[in-house]
Amino acid sequence: MTQRYVYRTTVTIGDTNLLQNMYFANHFKLTGVARELWVRDHVPEALEAMRQGLILITREATCLYHRDFYLYDPVRVELWVENMRQASADMRFALYHDVTNELHAEAKQTIVFAGPDHKICHIPESFRLASAQFTNAATQ
Repeated sequence: MTQRYVYRTTVTIGDTNLLQNMYFANHFKLTGVARELWVRDHVPEALEAMRQGLILITREATCLYHRDFYLYDPVRVELWVENMRQASADMRFALYHDVTNELHAEAKQTIVFAGPDHKICHIPESFRLASAQFTNAATQ
């Protein structure tokens, strides 16, 4: 099985709607936070590369909802990488209730890399190396 990056959080009042379930857009927010923290934790050169103009663009984002999260539910977001290409990769996410381990949502982001000129560029080697431990060899 592919190694997964894990991000944990708790649903707060600001994440919910009037019915006290987590507002649908916050699933996308959680996957974005998990992605950015994965970059911070596993691509040490990323901050300097971004300061020099490297851009990570979300080309596509989808989420399949299975069940709601409610106020104060503990959430576990698991991330792994699939379909690494020359200039883009698919990042997959599974959102679980962190106590019951029930799958609440599945998400995918396709990210594209661009340079300071905003033109699409190849994925930097540092990102490829970091992704290798979170990529299923069958999907490379």
